[in-house]
Amino acid sequence: MATVKIFRKDTKQTKSLIKAGKESSNAAIRQSKALKLPISFIENDIIYVEENNEIKIISHIVRPLTQPNNLKKGIILKRVK
Repeated sequence: MATVKIFRKDTKQTKSLIKAGKESSNAAIRQSKALKLPISFIENDIIYVEENNEIKIISHIVRPLTQPNNLKKGIILKRVK
């Protein structure tokens, strides 16, 4: 009995979607600069705003603390005083 492939990689469509996203974001940035609108972007968890070729730092992204991966259902936690 032959096995049936449930999932096939669709790399051609993925590549075209990535290319379309890059082109549209570049066009949006060019148009925003032409209209002298502020452009905000995130780099290294810091939010920047570019306005009239001046880059300003707005704030930092706060990431939630991660839980330890060794917690399981039904585990008894010990209280530390």
